[in-house]
Amino acid sequence: MTKSNYYFKSIHFRNTISNILLFIVCCSICSCSGDKSSAMNFSGIMDADITCVSSQAQGIITRLKFDEGMLIKKDGILVNVDTEQLGYQLGQNESLLEELNNQNNALGSQLEKAKFERENIRIKYNRFLNLLKINAAVQQDVDDLKTQYDSATEQIKYIQSSMDAIKSKKKQAESGTKIINKQLKDTIITSPVTGTVLVRYVENGELLTSGSPVCDIADISTLWTKIYVEEKNLPFIKIGQKVRLKIDGIDDKTMEGRVSWISDQSEFTPKTILTEETKASLVFAAKVTVLNDKEILKIGMPVTVTVIVNRES
Repeated sequence: MTKSNYYFKSIHFRNTISNILLFIVCCSICSCSGDKSSAMNFSGIMDADITCVSSQAQGIITRLKFDEGMLIKKDGILVNVDTEQLGYQLGQNESLLEELNNQNNALGSQLEKAKFERENIRIKYNRFLNLLKINAAVQQDVDDLKTQYDSATEQIKYIQSSMDAIKSKKKQAESGTKIINKQLKDTIITSPVTGTVLVRYVENGELLTSGSPVCDIADISTLWTKIYVEEKNLPFIKIGQKVRLKIDGIDDKTMEGRVSWISDQSEFTPKTILTEETKASLVFAAKVTVLNDKEILKIGMPVTVTVIVNRES
C-alpha cells in the first residue's frame, strides 16, 4: 500500500467515526429534549401499624400460646381463658329454657281444651236461647249458660296471658344464652391481624378483666414508610400514585408501593432524614404504603423510594 492510499483511507476512517459520534450525540439531545420525566429518590424506614389486642373476657388464663417476637397469623389463637363458670351459667340457662318450653306446651294443651269447652257452651247457650223464645226453657238456664260462657272466656284470657309471660321469659333466656355463648367465644383470644408480637402484657395463670391489654402486634401484611417532599416537588406527588421501593443492600430487589397520604401542613425536615437533594427548611410528609403479602419487608428495614414524575406544565 502506498503512503498516499494509506493517508486517504485514514482520513475516510476518521470521518466515519466522527459522523457516528455526531449521530449518537444528536440522538441523545433529541431524546433528552423529548423526555421531561425525572426520578426523585427518598430514603425511608419501613414501619407498620400496631394493634393493641385486648381481652373481652374475664377469667384466669389457662393457656398462653405466644411470646414476644413471634409471627402470628390472622385469627391465630393467643390466649385461652377459663370457661368453667360460664359453662355452669349456660347449663342453668338451658335448663330454664327446657322448663319454660314444658310449661308453654302444658298451657297450650289447656288453651285448646278451654276453647273446646267454651264452644260447646256457646252452642248450648244458643239452643236454650231459641227454646226460651218458644217458652221451652227457663230464663235461669239461659243465664247460667251465659255465666259459664263468660267464665270460659276469662279462663282462655288467663291462659293466653300466662303463655305471653312465658314467651317473654323465653326471649330473655334465649338472649342470655346468646350472651353466654358470646362470652365463651371471647375466652379464645385471637389475633386480628397477621403480624409480629412486639410486647406481651400477660402471663399464664393471670386474672384477666374485660379491657385488659394482652399484647401489641405489628401488622406486617401492609407496611409503610414516610418520605419528606420539598414544596417545589409537592405538585408532582399525588395520593394513589405508584412508586418503586428498593430495599437497601439488595441490588435487584424492588417492590411497588402507592402514596397513601400527604400532609397538608409543612414541617421542618427531621434531622434523621437524608435526601439526595439539599435539605429544604420546610417539607411535607407523605406516606408510602406497600403490600407485603410475601413478607419480604421487615420493620426497620431501610429503603429507597423512587417517584417518577412528569414535569411538563
